[in-house]
Amino acid sequence: MIEKLILKFHRLRFRLLYGYRKATKCHIYGNFSIIKPSNFMFGENLSVNDFVYINATNKIYVGDNVSLSAGAKLLSTKLNFSDDKNIFEHVSSNISIGDNVQVGSGAIILPGVKIADNVIIGAGCVVTKDIKVSGVYTGIPARKIK
Repeated sequence: MIEKLILKFHRLRFRLLYGYRKATKCHIYGNFSIIKPSNFMFGENLSVNDFVYINATNKIYVGDNVSLSAGAKLLSTKLNFSDDKNIFEHVSSNISIGDNVQVGSGAIILPGVKIADNVIIGAGCVVTKDIKVSGVYTGIPARKIK
């Protein structure tokens, strides 16, 4: 009973962030976090599972029929370290995810990455570079296996 109430709360929160009409095309299956929701743009049939973290400091574009599995992270900002100055600086870049993409549980998409259509990203995978060809990707860093 309480689980259903909590799930309804998360769905309502998503609708409040993006408007009822846009959010009805999405499926929310649990708690999620979005930094700068105004920079997060998505197509139809988005699926967001438990504990998804979206840092949209820069723009994040997500196509149609995309599933973000439990614990997936989309990070549009990172920390760069400069040896010369001994200084840390935040660097942000857009992320683009095509249509028909499955982001596996615990996978991490780093800033500046573009992912093609029809891609499966395995659980725990770290995507550090563009994925230009459809297929199945796993590992740290992500490599095509199929």
